[in-house]
Amino acid sequence: MEQVDFSPSGILLKQHELYGLDDNLLTEQAMLLRGNIIGWAQQNFFLDDRQINWLQGQDSSFTVDFAKTVSDGFIGRFDFNIFFNGPADAWKSKRVSAKLQPKGVKAIDIFVEYIK
Repeated sequence: MEQVDFSPSGILLKQHELYGLDDNLLTEQAMLLRGNIIGWAQQNFFLDDRQINWLQGQDSSFTVDFAKTVSDGFIGRFDFNIFFNGPADAWKSKRVSAKLQPKGVKAIDIFVEYIK
């Protein structure tokens, strides 16, 4: 897997890379993320010290719940809608929701905000 910027374009590249995998390899990546979202993020994205510190300070609502939602989205090949707020210096994932969009499109919405 290629390491990419944690940015809108980098995340789109990562989604394209993941969804280019066959089902078994995609499931393997999803389970790696579910088991260790912090390690998976560090292996797949270029992160700065603030972002890494933020990741390492998260509780189980992120390391378990968020990881499960995202990994389930991978397995279901959901679209990922990433919304960035604030300057690009350091972004972190704020909240996530998975829902059926209009017309049956399955998507994961992730809101990312600036780390102050």
